[in-house]
Amino acid sequence: MAVLRGSAGSRAGEAGQRERDSVTGTIVGLAGNTRTGTIRSQDGSRPGFSAADVLGDFDTLAVGHLVSFDLDRARPHHIAVRVFREPIGESWPGKKPDASPDLRYAGFNQAENIRSFRFDAVACGHPIRRFVVTVDLALMLKHHIGVQEAPALCLRKLAADLKAFPDSGRHELDDGDLHAYASSRAAALERKKPRHSFAGRRGSPPPGPSNHMQAP
Repeated sequence: MAVLRGSAGSRAGEAGQRERDSVTGTIVGLAGNTRTGTIRSQDGSRPGFSAADVLGDFDTLAVGHLVSFDLDRARPHHIAVRVFREPIGESWPGKKPDASPDLRYAGFNQAENIRSFRFDAVACGHPIRRFVVTVDLALMLKHHIGVQEAPALCLRKLAADLKAFPDSGRHELDDGDLHAYASSRAAALERKKPRHSFAGRRGSPPPGPSNHMQAP
């Protein structure tokens, strides 16, 4: 089986991500025409980001969403990269003790084609629990799903697993999950296609006098 590998630069960036904590903040601005946004971080700074820097679907983000991200200090204005929406659960404070835990992205590891995404479950009055969701990158290639979409899909899978099987110790984004996502995405794109409407069109005008009519 072929091994999917990124460039040396991307692997170095991924290794750095695994070694540091993400910054958190709130989206305070989005521009759909340029597909860019602005985040207000916990320290009050306001880094920008683009759709290419989002782990997941840019179009699902909205002003007010809590996100985690890393700062690319090599760029002039400290651009936010690896922007990821979180948490899944209800927001703090005021969360009920028995509510579902917040699930927060904590990076990934990779061995051959298998990428393991780590998530921390934070629940009021309980210690943080670590979960891992695996995905075979060859399956993502098979279904034409970008690697940048994997964290959001794994988070959705984990949330569903914990709701249906709270004691499950194994979590995997499998072929069936990816097929279902690819099918739903294709159906959504089909619905967005413009429909040609014939409403309001008049019928063909009645034929005019024939050029071959004889004079009376």
